[in-house]
Amino acid sequence: MRKELTEINGRIDSVIYRSDESGYVVARLLMEDGDDIVVVGVMPFLGAGEEIIAMGEYVTHPKHGPQFSVVSYSRRMPTTVGGIYEYLASGTIKGIGAKTAKAIITAFGDEALEVIANEPQRLTQIKGISLSKAVGIGESFVRLNSMKMIMDFLSHYKLPGYVSATLFKTYGTAAPELLKRNPYVLCERGYDLDFDEVDRVAMDMGFSKDCPERLEAGLLYELAFNAENGHAFIPEEKLLEATATLCESDEESLFECLESLIEKGRVVPDNVRGRDVCYLEHLYKCENFISDEIKRLRDMKLVPPPNIDGLISKNEKLYNIEYGEGQREAMRMCFEKGIALITGGPGTGKTTTLLCLLELMEANGLEVLLAAPTGRAAKRMSEICGREAKTLHRLLEALFDSAQGTTGFRRDRSNPLKADVIIIDEASMLDLLLASALLDAMKPHTRLILIGDADQLPPMGPGSFFSELLACPDIPQTRLTEIFRQAQGSDIVVNSHMINRGEMPALRKNDVDFYFANARTAEKTASSVLALITERIPLKFGIQPEDVQVICPSRQLDCGTTSLNTLLQRYLNPPSPQKAEVKMGNVVFRQGDRVMQIKNNYDLMWRRLDSPEVGTGVFNGDTGNIVFIDNAAGTLVVRYDDKEADYTIDEINQLEHAYAITVHKSQGSEYPAVIIPLFAAPSRLLTRSMLYTAVTRAKKLLVIAGREEIVRQMVDTNKKNKRFSALKYRIMGNVNDI
Repeated sequence: MRKELTEINGRIDSVIYRSDESGYVVARLLMEDGDDIVVVGVMPFLGAGEEIIAMGEYVTHPKHGPQFSVVSYSRRMPTTVGGIYEYLASGTIKGIGAKTAKAIITAFGDEALEVIANEPQRLTQIKGISLSKAVGIGESFVRLNSMKMIMDFLSHYKLPGYVSATLFKTYGTAAPELLKRNPYVLCERGYDLDFDEVDRVAMDMGFSKDCPERLEAGLLYELAFNAENGHAFIPEEKLLEATATLCESDEESLFECLESLIEKGRVVPDNVRGRDVCYLEHLYKCENFISDEIKRLRDMKLVPPPNIDGLISKNEKLYNIEYGEGQREAMRMCFEKGIALITGGPGTGKTTTLLCLLELMEANGLEVLLAAPTGRAAKRMSEICGREAKTLHRLLEALFDSAQGTTGFRRDRSNPLKADVIIIDEASMLDLLLASALLDAMKPHTRLILIGDADQLPPMGPGSFFSELLACPDIPQTRLTEIFRQAQGSDIVVNSHMINRGEMPALRKNDVDFYFANARTAEKTASSVLALITERIPLKFGIQPEDVQVICPSRQLDCGTTSLNTLLQRYLNPPSPQKAEVKMGNVVFRQGDRVMQIKNNYDLMWRRLDSPEVGTGVFNGDTGNIVFIDNAAGTLVVRYDDKEADYTIDEINQLEHAYAITVHKSQGSEYPAVIIPLFAAPSRLLTRSMLYTAVTRAKKLLVIAGREEIVRQMVDTNKKNKRFSALKYRIMGNVNDI
């Protein structure tokens, strides 16, 4: 039963805590009856002296005592001289402190706020306020009011407050009026709000179902949604059909809106292999830019060092290693070509090839940079190579481009990376956007080496960059196929290659490092996962629960990540009076929880644990542990390897538990032990590449728990979801062929 809300009103006496990013506030309210209470909630840019009417409920914080939790509120700026002074003296407006506030009140009395907003030049009457300072104070006040209006709009319609900063950065003081004129801007890139969520707001505001703003937003939303699912473009007929279903509209009206978007340059039409298609503008430019750069690298003329085979043989003797012919071919190729692709499964010598290649290049005076798409992959690359490897976001110095609502990078054509060679590991994870950013940051003479496993799942973002390059016969490439003797002793390696060939792995062998635990029901599968992670694996193999990762094909059903995370949290990190926790909907985040960032946040601040370095940016797939929660301040701290990041209450929805993660989220990572529960999942997820990718995440131990017939179904299903992308055709020069 829903609790009945209580109404209180009064004047803000002081602000104890305020987050301008999320709008979360802790403040002391002087109520009309003379009592005071601490109020907490999302009340953006609330300042001392303001009067509010708040709806909510009284709660008792275990540490801070009685509070009033605000659900909704309305406010008005102070009108009395005393209230205006308190508001100005609170420091809310940049450039005004207690002394300046007193002088302004003395000069203008209860008209002070009106003067600051509309005639700031009159502030020069006050000693110490120059014209530039007066204008700055006025601008600060207008900006503040604009932000308040944005946050009030979002709060009124129960939309997340974190989009306010991006809205203001993009549209400035025009943002509040724009939201009223066209709330569908919130569907665009950078805000990531669901169309249905924004549509609800627009309907409440009186927009009609067939208005151009709605239909154009629907078209752009479908293009963006499909880009997130891997498609660089959408065939025109599919775009119109999908949007007609989304908007409950006719295709004729949508076609007119599509023509309008094309005229505005927001959608680019093209013909791919005889089919009319539609691109989002940035993806069209991206695909063409990549094609041009890859062709340039392909045609680059290089002079390899003399006697390259002799140098490789010398390295063999030095390390008592015998390289296979495929490895030798790969090394020669990297010295002779501007771009080189090296692909192969586990145990085929990609790492050994990389180490030799790195030494030979450095010995020949080449400056080499190492990078990988994820933090875990970059860390593993550093450990293997004994040299620094960065994530691509860190290498390119990621930032958020508020004007475009997209990721930007400080490193680009005007500020390129200083390197002769750039080597990227786990290249199968590169989508078109990241690949484009990398190519844009390369100097003309810099060569590119991409190392990856072409048989793993494609990237989360648009395109299949690595696979499409491998599909171009004139791009230099080597596929390593020989499984080396030391890897043949691993059942993980042997079985992964069997899976990749379409053969059933040896489930009954159950020794070395690959095991199968049969379970005939979903409940027994989940129980088996729990017993494995809490008892059997630690006791038999000495691998502790924190080093065991559960990887699932799906988020759904009893053996999906959602259900298993709830189960595993209950046993691995149970509630305790010593552990603070915060609840978001039905999900409880507790101190000590293993969590994952599920969207790119380029503004989130972090600090290194072992140095004074600070920076911004936590990215989709980063995994860490909650080390601190402060409910009064509405914040929590997550430790990611060697750094910590602070989250406000409004940013917690960017986290989810990571005791169990999906196969897609595990890409680029390697774990000491992996458990794969396979009982049931949507059929589209039960594929060979899904199983192969999951199995190859395990370093020391792999356990499959569930039904043998599901394993067989996945091995037999070699279906790859078709992605709409024309990169390989553009590189080969036949994009318009039928």
